[in-house]
Amino acid sequence: MRPLAALLALSVLCCTPAGVVGTRYRGEPLFTVRGQLVTPSAAPTAPIRLAIAWYPDETSSTAPRAIVTQEVVYEGSFPLNYTFSFFTVPPPGVLTEYRDGDEVTRAAFGVLLAYQDVDGNGQLDAIPAGGRAVDRVLGTSVGDTYNGAPAEAPLWVAYVEGAPGRRWTGYAAGYNLWEARARQVVPSDTGVPIRLDATNELAFFVCDEFISGSAYGFDLPCNVEPTGGLRVIGNVQRTDGVPAIALRITDGRAPVPGLVVELNDAGVSFDTASGNYTASGEVPVTAPGLNVVRVRAPNREPIVFTVEAPGDFSLLAPRAGARVLAGTPLVAQWGRAPGALFYQAQAYAVTPPHDGPPAVLVYDRQEASLSARLEGLTRDDHHEVLVSAFAPRYLAHGRGGSLVNAFVSHSETVDVLPADVGGWLSGVALVSRYQGQSGGSVWVEAFDGVAPVTNALVTANGEALTFDAMTGEYGATVALQPGDVARLGLTLPGQARKSFDLPLPGDFTVTAPPRSHPTRTPLRLEWTRAPDASDYRVSVTDPTGRSLHFAVVSDHSATVPALDAVGDVFVTVTAARQSSSRHRFGLVQQSFDVTLTP
Repeated sequence: MRPLAALLALSVLCCTPAGVVGTRYRGEPLFTVRGQLVTPSAAPTAPIRLAIAWYPDETSSTAPRAIVTQEVVYEGSFPLNYTFSFFTVPPPGVLTEYRDGDEVTRAAFGVLLAYQDVDGNGQLDAIPAGGRAVDRVLGTSVGDTYNGAPAEAPLWVAYVEGAPGRRWTGYAAGYNLWEARARQVVPSDTGVPIRLDATNELAFFVCDEFISGSAYGFDLPCNVEPTGGLRVIGNVQRTDGVPAIALRITDGRAPVPGLVVELNDAGVSFDTASGNYTASGEVPVTAPGLNVVRVRAPNREPIVFTVEAPGDFSLLAPRAGARVLAGTPLVAQWGRAPGALFYQAQAYAVTPPHDGPPAVLVYDRQEASLSARLEGLTRDDHHEVLVSAFAPRYLAHGRGGSLVNAFVSHSETVDVLPADVGGWLSGVALVSRYQGQSGGSVWVEAFDGVAPVTNALVTANGEALTFDAMTGEYGATVALQPGDVARLGLTLPGQARKSFDLPLPGDFTVTAPPRSHPTRTPLRLEWTRAPDASDYRVSVTDPTGRSLHFAVVSDHSATVPALDAVGDVFVTVTAARQSSSRHRFGLVQQSFDVTLTP
């Protein structure tokens, strides 16, 4: 097993290196790591200490939970031999429970760090949110991973509480040495070299803000300046079948345009509006397989990232239109993605602040399908359920704290309703105008909780609506005008009647709608403002009803892009007003015909 590179807890234990001063006998150690401190350049002049950073969890970042120090310092010339001895088990709170069915293994993974105690307080200080580095991290047992220079054989200290699970091949109870690249436990007397690079990004090992792949702001976390002057953050992805790439390239504070950016030798352009290098649709994303991202700046060596994407998969649950009551667990289920190592399932509210339950990691155990139980959906809102698949080499680090990852994902929207919602209606009250004719209608679905109801009494302005078994809606022609309020009623069998008011926006007029328009020229539409409208929808359909264009806008104008069609099309501009419920809308729409000419 390999823990993801996200710093979670730091504990400085004890060191007994050759050539140290101030050591005291503490009994026989439980485990000892031996190795050398090496440096590619001049040796540091200040004393060097050792620490161990424990990683109790593979998904999130927390502040250091325990800091224990011993008064030991290094003296002498390089390369310098060291020993690092463990006299106790890891501090409380750093172990993680790894579940495999009914079997549970409690373990923690740690990285050895060499550092300079700049403030002289005898311990390696973590960097709190918004803070700056106090001490200086010089090197680690896994290399300078956050600056694109991992060790040839990255070595972790692993601690397993009790007997390890069946899948924990090679592990023993207690302390172990784990080699990340070979993905195996190695003999305990294996030498653990620590190369002293002293780059700025080594501070991430004690940075509370840093989570691999998630720090997307202009500034580096923990106020770190990028080594080399450029930082690349982004994704190579295939989402719901659409390939895409999005990279934010900054100097640590602001976007840097004018670079040559390539994905698998295809150019990626700079988008001025977003400040990102982006492409979507016709993008050469290899899935499954390796993808090469290359960033070239004038007079600098290219920054190259090689990331692996798994094959595609299917999202089996939830299905489109799914509904759950708040507080009810939601189960996501999906098929296997070829080449995937693990999956992440999450759900978040569609409207800000986009909160939701914690993401769930699921490792691929060669099952035909996989699942995750998502709990804690409490907001009355639509939620996006997103399942992403990751291959073993999904993440690449580079100079300047750069992070590029790759994944394949699928999503579905779920309607989370209040636990006490009872009977309710979803639908529209509509006034439509076309060729001088005007008419009103109401079309709604009826529900009891999350279950649709087909035997309810539904009324609009006192008139009963007819149930249509083909559409599952109750509807009828209703006398309505713009600005009216449609008064709806719902009576479920054995329950009291409920009332719902559905106000419509005021009237508006499309300004000089054209009768014909060149097919490959964008069509500009303008209209007067509709009183109380929350937004407007613009749609274009062909004579068969096939959608050629649809957009939601907040202003009273829109531009329909050039359409690859000739002949008559049907253009509709709709003013929408949302009721107190997000499930009901009042609509006023104007429609007209346009002939698209070659």
